Amino acid sequence: MKPDLRVLDGNPRRPDAGPGLSAHILRLVKSAPERRAIASGQVDAVIDPATGKAFLLPAAQQALREDGASVRGLLALASDWRWEQDESHRFVSHTGAASGSSGVFDESIIGKTLRDPPFDTMSEADWRAHQRLLEWRAAFRDLELGCTDRAGGMRSVSISGEPVFDAQDRFKGYRGTMRDITLRKQSEALAQKPLRLACDTLDALAVQLCVLDSAGNVILANKPAGAFAAGSRGIGAVVPVGDNYLAACDKARGSERKDGVAIAAGVRQVIAGDSPLFRHEYVCNSPAGRCQYSLTVTAYPGDGAARVVVSRENVTERKRAERIPGNVTGHKVAEGGPIANSLLAALPAKDYQGLLAGFELVTLTYGEVLFEPGEPIRHVYFPNDSLVSLLTTIEGHEALEVGLVGREGMIGISLVLGMDVSSVRALVQGAGTAMRMNAARFRRQFRKSLPLQGELYRYAHAMLVQARQTAACNRFHEVQGRLARWLLMTHDRARSDQFLLTQKFLADMLGVRRAGVTKAAGSLQQRKLISYSRGKIRMLDRQGLEAASCGCYEAVKSHQ
Repeated sequence: MKPDLRVLDGNPRRPDAGPGLSAHILRLVKSAPERRAIASGQVDAVIDPATGKAFLLPAAQQALREDGASVRGLLALASDWRWEQDESHRFVSHTGAASGSSGVFDESIIGKTLRDPPFDTMSEADWRAHQRLLEWRAAFRDLELGCTDRAGGMRSVSISGEPVFDAQDRFKGYRGTMRDITLRKQSEALAQKPLRLACDTLDALAVQLCVLDSAGNVILANKPAGAFAAGSRGIGAVVPVGDNYLAACDKARGSERKDGVAIAAGVRQVIAGDSPLFRHEYVCNSPAGRCQYSLTVTAYPGDGAARVVVSRENVTERKRAERIPGNVTGHKVAEGGPIANSLLAALPAKDYQGLLAGFELVTLTYGEVLFEPGEPIRHVYFPNDSLVSLLTTIEGHEALEVGLVGREGMIGISLVLGMDVSSVRALVQGAGTAMRMNAARFRRQFRKSLPLQGELYRYAHAMLVQARQTAACNRFHEVQGRLARWLLMTHDRARSDQFLLTQKFLADMLGVRRAGVTKAAGSLQQRKLISYSRGKIRMLDRQGLEAASCGCYEAVKSHQ
């Protein structure tokens, strides 16, 4: 039988390599062609058919030794230690330039597992996950552990390993490498210090803060926000991390619905870039009882992604202090002060004094909804420097403006006509203050004061004219003339040459698409009648704007 001269591609059996190899080969290799093949380097090993043993030729032995040295060199460069474990995952050997020098891998490690000292930072959950990999005989990569060196100091190591099997595919244990990553972990900890300081600072604030992504999901919240979210429900709660803030506001029901709709609308405007800021004050239930909160939404000045920061502050005590009589910043209206609202200013002093005790001074915030269609009217408002749009809503369509109320009028005029339920949505589109009175008290004062009845009946007629004229204007006049008319009406009531009117809001007011507002506003800006940038409108030429307006502006103004 001829010897097998096949080149060995694998290493199923450990080949014999030692003294007497040449004699074995000479005994097995007889023919000249076989010897020439060996001499030319075409054969790496010879297999004895009788015993099945493989004999490496000298050149192959040298190559094997060089490959082994190369592998060991690369392992030494890539790791600090090389190790082996038995079938029970106990260390049986360790080598490496760092062995013993750090007190991590010395003789004391032999016979121990990764679960034993000096390794002491693997949690129970991490250990169970690692055990599953070992049970599956799977390789593991970059397992990071903490350990204690001989000096008692903490060090960090990264361990990688792979299973070892014998020729009969029996599991023999693990072998692998380990790296000392203490310096890297220390550097990472130093880099995290400023971030931890910032987080600790946010957690120490009394204000509840959360950050929303472009979809309205809460991606970060400080501790006060998280604690409040855990103990509250509805829009009174700061939504937990991972939940959608807008969805929570949209789902608000009952007495919270008005505030939920206003907050959701304000957040969406800031996310879309239609408004740089949104503020809203409302009352809700909390673990501490019925409290008043001030909410602010601002754009997040980060990496360009659409994010917003929502902050909420409990202002119950501050508002309570403001209501103390004689307080300069109180909500009670001081006697003898100037009367900003035109309707109230037109009353005789005696009638105005009769109303004064029932008024409180309130701040109306941009985007706040005072009441919705079908809701009972609980308060009436006489704006001082605020501006409120009256909107009619039709199912399946955007709301359309049918009236605008400023310092010349009153919000809640339906009570004057004997109706205690609102037929429109009252939306604050210009922040400012207003005189507010409870609806029941207002009815009593209205019945007692003939001058008040006369003024409010005339105002109700003016609002009816405004609604009729607005409906006709939206039907027959071009967008540019309608926009000029609306800006003039806003200017009359805002007492300022500059006001905030977003593109979406203007589109809703005029019943057109945003593109129509963009084109009309661009035309007025080109004519240098207004300046318009990011929702801020400044009046540049009022006379020119009056000339550009349709005739509806003068028709409505003549009835005020």
